[in-house]
Amino acid sequence: MKQGWTMRSQACFSILMTSALLLSLIGCGVPKTEHDKVVKALEQANQEKTNLASQVDQLVKEKDSLAQQVAQLQKENADLKAKMAKPAAKAPAKPAAKAPVKKK
Repeated sequence: MKQGWTMRSQACFSILMTSALLLSLIGCGVPKTEHDKVVKALEQANQEKTNLASQVDQLVKEKDSLAQQVAQLQKENADLKAKMAKPAAKAPAKPAAKAPVKKK
């Protein structure tokens, strides 16, 4: 008859618990000071990553704004070129100035 825990499962559970207890007492083998250094470096890297990500977002917004300004200035430039071309076409043609004749 089977009753809840068998002898074999109790032995496995006991070995598992003993192993867990030993690991918690001994630790993973990394000195605490070294572990703290690594954790601090990781936190600094994460902070720097966050700062760089915000800078990238800011630069993308600035780039978009500048692109809009460039497009607007190009449109204004085209309009000004068109205005400059119209008066020249409508103005009556002036006779070309004659070059002075050189005397020998």
